[in-house]
Amino acid sequence: MGEDSVARHRPHSCSPETSPPPPPRSPADDDDLLSEILLRLPPQPSSLLRASLVCKRWRRLVAGPVFLRRFRAHHHRSPPLLGFFIDDYGDALFTPTLDPPNRITAERLSLRQGPGERLSFLGCRHALALLLNRPRLEALVWDPVTGPAAAPWRSHRNSPSTKVISSAAAADDGHVHVHGNCPFKLALVFIDNGRTQISVCLYDSESGTWGDIASTTLVTQWTSSVGTSTMVGNVLCWLIHRPICILEFNLDKQILSVIGGLAHVPDNSRPSSSFIFPMEDSKLGIGILSGQRIRLWERMANSEWLLRRTLELEKILSLKPQAEPWRPVVLGFAEESNAVFVLTAIGVFMIQLDSLQFRNLFESNFVTSFYPYTSFYTAAFLNMAEGPGEASTTAEGRQKLEENEGQGGVGTET
Repeated sequence: MGEDSVARHRPHSCSPETSPPPPPRSPADDDDLLSEILLRLPPQPSSLLRASLVCKRWRRLVAGPVFLRRFRAHHHRSPPLLGFFIDDYGDALFTPTLDPPNRITAERLSLRQGPGERLSFLGCRHALALLLNRPRLEALVWDPVTGPAAAPWRSHRNSPSTKVISSAAAADDGHVHVHGNCPFKLALVFIDNGRTQISVCLYDSESGTWGDIASTTLVTQWTSSVGTSTMVGNVLCWLIHRPICILEFNLDKQILSVIGGLAHVPDNSRPSSSFIFPMEDSKLGIGILSGQRIRLWERMANSEWLLRRTLELEKILSLKPQAEPWRPVVLGFAEESNAVFVLTAIGVFMIQLDSLQFRNLFESNFVTSFYPYTSFYTAAFLNMAEGPGEASTTAEGRQKLEENEGQGGVGTET
């Protein structure tokens, strides 16, 4: 065989000019793009846990603190309703409302008072719950996922001449709530023995200090209770019964004022028949339950009230006539969900005010207290993310998810 023949059959090495181009990178291989996709998962308790079980890469992305902060920020206007609290003689007992696998067990988010404590549950806002511990002169701002933070008030603010009648807590303006490290502000409402001067004092968790007391005078003696509270922009509002009025406290200016002119609200109205809520453009709304109707009013710029909508409960909920007369009761309002909770003869309903979609949360016609709780719950997932190793935590996650789907829900104790 000649030299030319050998040359013709000798394999040629590929030069850089003739090398095949690398395969195009799949969009799924881009961590930034994948993170943007994962951000749009529904904000349900099991969403991130399910995503973390796909592969190590997905788990690394969704477990990162930056991603978790962005996830909450992306969904901050629509945190899921996890359930509600009732005040059982000082114990804050949680009742879940989600279905498995998103259901949070009652034991996971309940708080039982200790020896010598006398807790009073006052409400929830921005994933925080607020309780008063009167023997210890403390306001307890409680994150049910991570634990409580106490805000003691000076003893003269609970002296014999004053009585704490309500309070409200809110995550500090401009912060997206992240469990365990979110600054908050707390406003205590108290009244003097004459029941004509009402006051508010503000606590700032970042500085750990109380501000000055802001006071105003009621037109007549206060004889009833404080109803629901709401937050409109940076203003906290409380509905006062007998005399019927709305208490307004500006968090920035720390100015307290009273809104009257509620001629459409009977002065002898029951606290369980009315509620206040935020409306669009930072306006204040009030809902009045009369018979089987809820009338929604809006406070205009000229301080007049305009009737915006009437909800016919029998039509919306398809309620059948009862053998005995039954009067519905307003149990509460969830600001983040823009939903009102109504107790009827056949159960407790959640009604979304924008869409009028409703859900029967449970069948009962007897509820003594009701505090809706909305929050992003990732505790079960985060606990596993901090585990000893990838293989063990992935196996644990799959086992936990299977248990949740078949039995209770996220946070089931084993």
